[in-house]
Amino acid sequence: MTRVTISLVAAAGLVAVTACAPARGDWVYQWREATPQCRDHPDAPVIGRAAGMVGFEPTRSASFVGCFPSMDACYAWLGPLSGRFGGRIFITRCDPRT
Repeated sequence: MTRVTISLVAAAGLVAVTACAPARGDWVYQWREATPQCRDHPDAPVIGRAAGMVGFEPTRSASFVGCFPSMDACYAWLGPLSGRFGGRIFITRCDPRT
């Protein structure tokens, strides 16, 4: 009986951790991985920002920041991304980096 109880407790803990961790199949995770990070491109002249609500049950927020070589590259990243938000969009913009 003790062995079964320990197994159930361990399984419940694994389910809880899995529910909190970002899934690699999740589009938010994939988009973050594909976004050019500013720390990797410190001289990029354009910064793009997007934030909004994703999902429906439960709803959560997601935000992205990337640095790009041109406004065109930023808008090419931003266009498809802004269509992925399933609710309210807080910000979608590309600006010269100061």
